[in-house]
Amino acid sequence: MQMLALTVGMSLLAMLPPLLVRAFIDQVISGGRHELMLPLSVALLLTPVLAAFAGFLQTQGVAYVGQRFVFDIRYALYQHLLRMSMRFFGRYSTGMLVNRLMGDTGSVANMLSAQTIGIVSDLVCSSFAVAVTFTINWRLAMVVALIIFVFVANYHYNIMRIRRTSRRYKQSFDRMSGGVQNRLVAGLTVKTFGTENREQDSFEEDSSESALLHQASGLAGNMFHQNTALIQNLGRAILYFMGCAMVLRGEMSYGDVLAFTTYAMQLLGPAVRFSELASRLQDVRISIERVMELYQQPVEVSDRPGARPLRRVSGLVEFHDVDFHYNKGQPIITGFNLRVEPGETIALVGPTGCGKSTLLLLLMRFFDVRGGRVCLDDRDVRDIRLHDLRAQFGVVLQEPMLFSVSIADNIRYARPRASQDQIEAAARVAEIHEFISSLPEGYATMLGSEGLQLSMGQKQRLTIARAVLTDPAIMIMDEATSALDSESERAIQLAMKRVLTKRTAFIVAHRLSTIREAHRILLIDAGRIIESGNHAQLMALENGRYRALYNRHLDTGVIDD
Repeated sequence: MQMLALTVGMSLLAMLPPLLVRAFIDQVISGGRHELMLPLSVALLLTPVLAAFAGFLQTQGVAYVGQRFVFDIRYALYQHLLRMSMRFFGRYSTGMLVNRLMGDTGSVANMLSAQTIGIVSDLVCSSFAVAVTFTINWRLAMVVALIIFVFVANYHYNIMRIRRTSRRYKQSFDRMSGGVQNRLVAGLTVKTFGTENREQDSFEEDSSESALLHQASGLAGNMFHQNTALIQNLGRAILYFMGCAMVLRGEMSYGDVLAFTTYAMQLLGPAVRFSELASRLQDVRISIERVMELYQQPVEVSDRPGARPLRRVSGLVEFHDVDFHYNKGQPIITGFNLRVEPGETIALVGPTGCGKSTLLLLLMRFFDVRGGRVCLDDRDVRDIRLHDLRAQFGVVLQEPMLFSVSIADNIRYARPRASQDQIEAAARVAEIHEFISSLPEGYATMLGSEGLQLSMGQKQRLTIARAVLTDPAIMIMDEATSALDSESERAIQLAMKRVLTKRTAFIVAHRLSTIREAHRILLIDAGRIIESGNHAQLMALENGRYRALYNRHLDTGVIDD
């Protein structure tokens, strides 16, 4: 409200000079009232000074309000994105999400610039100018109204074209950003298959399409601006001609004409500024639509009403008649039943796409089952608060994810208040402490593009240390050793024997050495358990599929079926 009041006050101050000049001409110069010269001169000098001071306060206030507003939008959108399901991130590319989170919210920030907030000032000035022009000469004021109508017609004629071309340009930019992100992430694959030229051609095609659409958008906006400038210049010429004609006929004084034309420009000026602003506002409108498109995406997995907290569990896991599909009509898991006792290690084996990793995602409730129940210590995971549920798990994935911070901060990521002794203890379990201690800066060594570059095995052992530090009740190792060399694998195997003691564990692995140590091995196909038992029991089955797989890949040590 203070900003609005300041804007209105500044606008009224800016409207006073033409009236003061009119009084100077008609009262002091033509009327001979010389005693009014000093107060009018003081008023003319003070008015711009006060207006400038008010303008400074307005600019500072608008900058603060605008940046705060954009911060709130970005924070709310980012918070919403963090709550989205894995399905959502599979549907939208990272490049597109970053483009909307940063680029489109930045466009919204432009809407709150001093120039845009100046619309309030223009409305005040225009209202004041309309009242004064009709007071001075209503017939000439009707001409001004006709010119304003032409401005409005020009706006309606061009704005749909501007909106359409701007939307198409942003969509093409999304595609280009997503493509660039995918190609850069898959840099090793691109180089391995020697497809640099093909990827360069794809980028050139996407970039050319985006440039052409941007050019079309700019052309539509430029035509709009040129028409606006033409209308303004023609309108000014018409008003000067008619005003002079009325002076010659004695219908208006020189002061009247000067004041009228000044206020007429105060009407045409906002019309021009609004026209120039219109294309940018269309860009902002589309940006808001794109931000709201993400913000209005439903959160598929969230805390149920009445969800209860959960302390550390014993590790009892049960799947009761679980059905699940990503796409309707294409079931991944059907009628799945499994009971895992606390402290039991389960190895999941099966062909790619059989549902191994999906079962673990359902257990951690990254997706909700379509039918049946998944229970943890006899409680449906949907009745547990998400934060408490996921705090029960330590997860090590096939692709190790590290951040561009220190080694210590990477290990303590899920437990930021962990002490140095706890961090080192976790690193020892993961068989990485000696390597870290050999570094000049030890645990303070920075990782990432400007820091230390690690091998895949070293990265994996750091992520294992991160999982160990949380002291989880349940460990999930999803192809955690597939990227390790033989020496690293042996070190991890020794560590896992200590880590998995008295913990429930699920291991998705193809390495025979990892599978063989599990309490139970589940051979899964098409979302069902085909065979179940420990290594010795499954090898005793004469026509067993696990036995056939094991014998087939015994020499390689890796099941790749």
